Amino acid sequence: MGLHRLVYVSQARPSLGYADLFDIMEKSERNNKPAGLTGLLCFGDGWFLQALEGHRLAISQTYNRIVGDTRHLNAELLEFSPIAQRDFLDWSMKAIQVGQEKQEREIILRHSVNDMFTPVAMDAGQCLALMKELAAFHQRRGV
Repeated sequence: MGLHRLVYVSQARPSLGYADLFDIMEKSERNNKPAGLTGLLCFGDGWFLQALEGHRLAISQTYNRIVGDTRHLNAELLEFSPIAQRDFLDWSMKAIQVGQEKQEREIILRHSVNDMFTPVAMDAGQCLALMKELAAFHQRRGV
């Protein structure tokens, strides 16, 4: 019963609004903690990037629900593999709206070809490194 991590990217529907993001976070908090899942959801420039950590079956069930969510499309699985430890232990699901600050754009640029949040143009390793750095940035700021 080892730990696994799943990383995926998807495109937000153009009509996605703040109420939708709030609903996603509320349901994630409610469902993930009892399932033993931790993770991070990044949203910006019309894209979602998410990492889920926990038991393989719980991740699979959650990802199947996510893929069926009509608030996004073109979900692409970037990684699903065993891990030695969690990277997002403190969050049953933390959401970060990416690209609102200059420092975030600099972080994106370190891991991508430009400062636009386009995780679909990155590989799994780049996406994970980006998420870890964004999480650390927001933890330092207490957000």
